[in-house]
Amino acid sequence: KIQGAEEYLSSLDFVDSSKIGVTGHSMGGGFTNATAAYYTSQERDALARGYTALEAKAAGKVAAALIVGNYPLALSKETDLTGSSGYLCDLGILAGKYDEFYPGMSDYYGYELLTNPNTQNLLAVQTGNADLTQAQEATWYENSANGYGLIFYNPSEFHAQNHFSLQTAGYVTQFFDDTLGAPNPLPASNQLWWLKELFNLVGLIGFFAFLVPFTSLLLDLPFFAELRPGAQLSVPPLRTGNAKTRYLVTNLTSGILCAVFLIPLLMLGYLLMITPFWPQDTSGGIGIWSLGSGLLSLLMLRIGYGRLKGNSAELGLKTTRRAFGKTILLALTVTAAAFTLVFAADYFFQTDFRFWTLDIRIFSAPKIWVAIKYLPFFLVYYIINSICASRHHITGWSERRQALTAAAFNMTAPVLFLLLTYIPVLFTKTTLFGGISNPLIASAGALIPILLIPFVPILGIAGYLNVKLQKLTGTIWLPGLLNALLVTMITVANTSFSYPY
Repeated sequence: KIQGAEEYLSSLDFVDSSKIGVTGHSMGGGFTNATAAYYTSQERDALARGYTALEAKAAGKVAAALIVGNYPLALSKETDLTGSSGYLCDLGILAGKYDEFYPGMSDYYGYELLTNPNTQNLLAVQTGNADLTQAQEATWYENSANGYGLIFYNPSEFHAQNHFSLQTAGYVTQFFDDTLGAPNPLPASNQLWWLKELFNLVGLIGFFAFLVPFTSLLLDLPFFAELRPGAQLSVPPLRTGNAKTRYLVTNLTSGILCAVFLIPLLMLGYLLMITPFWPQDTSGGIGIWSLGSGLLSLLMLRIGYGRLKGNSAELGLKTTRRAFGKTILLALTVTAAAFTLVFAADYFFQTDFRFWTLDIRIFSAPKIWVAIKYLPFFLVYYIINSICASRHHITGWSERRQALTAAAFNMTAPVLFLLLTYIPVLFTKTTLFGGISNPLIASAGALIPILLIPFVPILGIAGYLNVKLQKLTGTIWLPGLLNALLVTMITVANTSFSYPY
C-alpha cells in the first residue's frame, strides 16, 4: 500500500506526525504523487464528514511532497482553478531540462517545465493564481486560502542525473528545510553523500579486482590445478595488411550491428518476455540483446577469422569433460565468493558496492532461481564473447594491449548508442528519440540509454577478464562462464519485476 510508510512513521512516538515529507525519483516520483493525492483525499473526506480542520489534518499525514523526475499530470488537468482542488500539502516538482521521459509524463519536454500550459494550469489548481503565464524556477507560489505552496526546480540534467547530482540534492534539502524546517539547519550546499559514493566505488573496484587473484589462488589447489595450461594460448599473428584490416573492420562492424539491433532486440524481449516464468521488466530484453549480439559477433568472427572447425585448440575451445566440469565448479565458486563479499559488506556495514547506475547488491534466495531462467541468454553472449577475445591473444602483443583491445571492442555498441542518443541534445535540447511520437518507441528510447550506462564498464571489465582468465586457464570457458554468471546475477538483483516470484 502506498500509504504504509506514512502510517508507520506517524505511529512512532519520536516522529512529529505533522512534519512528514515524501519524495521519490522516477517511478518513486509517481508514488510520491499518488501518496500526496491519497492523503489529500483522506483529509477532504474527513472534513466532509464533519471533522475539525485539525482532526482532518491528522488524517492527511503528508505535509510536503517533492516529485522528482515525474509530473502530476492528472492534477494539472483539473478544471477547478480556484486552488481548492489542489493537494493539501506543500508541493514541489523537479524535472531535468533534458529528462528523456518527460514528454511521456507531462506532454512536454523538460526544458518547457516552466512555460508549458499544463504547468500554468497546475499553478492555478494548486495555488488559485490563474494570472501567471510562466513560473519562475526555485520560487514559492502560495495558496492564500490554505497556506500551502508550490515550487518548481528545473536543473540542466538528464533523468538519471537527478539522483547523482549536487544540485538536485541541494534542491531536495532546501525544499524540506523550507517546508518542514530543521532543528539545526545547514546550507543546502553542505553535502557529504558524494564521499560515501566514492567509498562505494572503491568497493565496486575491489569486487572486480578480487576475481582474478582469487581464481589464481583456487587454481593452486590440487583439485583445480589441472585447469592451468601447459602452454599459454597463442593465436597466429596477423601477418598481412588485409588480415589486420579484416580483423579491425569485423570487430567494429560487430559493435555497430549490436548497437543497430539494440532497440529491436530489447523491445522484442520487453514484449515477449515479461511473463510469470520471466517475471522481470527489463532482464528479458537485455537477455535477448545479449543472445542476438553473441550470434552477430560469431558471424563477424567467422568472416574475420575463418573456419572455426579445426582451430579449436588455438582459439581456446579445446577441453575435456572432466576439465569442463571443474571449470563450471570453479566459475560457480568464484561467483559465490565474490557475492559473499557483498553480503558481508551489507551485514557488517549496511552498504554494498555501487556508483551511480552500476550497483552490485544483495538479493533474496528466490532471485537465484530467477537468474537461472535468464542465464542461457547471457551464456550464449559471454561464451562467444570469450571466443572473440581469444583472437586478441596475438603473438607479439603485450597482455595489457590484448586486454585493452578486448575491452574497447566490447564497449563499442553501448558507447556508440549512447553517443548517438545524447549528442543531439547539444543542438536540439532533446535526445535522438525525443521527437518520436510513438509512445512505445519513445519510452524505449528513454529507458534503453539509461539501462546501457552501466553496461559500458561491465562489458569493458568482461573483456579484461576474458584476457586475464584465458591466460590462467588456457581456454575460453572459465571467463565465458564466470562473466555470464556475474552479469546475470547483477542484472537480476537490480531489476524491477511485474510478477511475483
